[in-house]
Amino acid sequence: MTEPRQDDRASDVMAQMMTRMREDLRRGDELRGRLAELTGRAESPDGLVAVTCTADDPAHELRLDPRALRRPSEELAELLQDLLREARADLRRQTDEALRELGGTAGPQSLVHDPAAAQAKLAQLNELVSGPVRDSVQMLARMRRQLGV
Repeated sequence: MTEPRQDDRASDVMAQMMTRMREDLRRGDELRGRLAELTGRAESPDGLVAVTCTADDPAHELRLDPRALRRPSEELAELLQDLLREARADLRRQTDEALRELGGTAGPQSLVHDPAAAQAKLAQLNELVSGPVRDSVQMLARMRRQLGV
């Protein structure tokens, strides 16, 4: 019986790497699609104000019952800020769940042993979060100006 040649072993290793890369790409596409569909929601206790946010749009939907406009402007602005925070927290929770479910071996646990990959992932997540937060702050500033707060 002859021992496998060096070329055969290298070919096997390359085939395994390609299979793993294809699987990682498939899971990455699945994760991107799932994350794009997520929406965070929050509603006031009385149901008069509701907020929906997405990763791309921090105030994707804002529903104000006309009765909510009877509140003092400061109270309404504060309620909107709270609901936007709650909606973003809901979106983060859903995102974390999706990452855990689809992450598998490529999930956050795998980054613990690879500081460079962890740093890159943190930079990517920071970019994902900082844009919507910045947009939320700008939207709230516009609302304050409009409400005269």
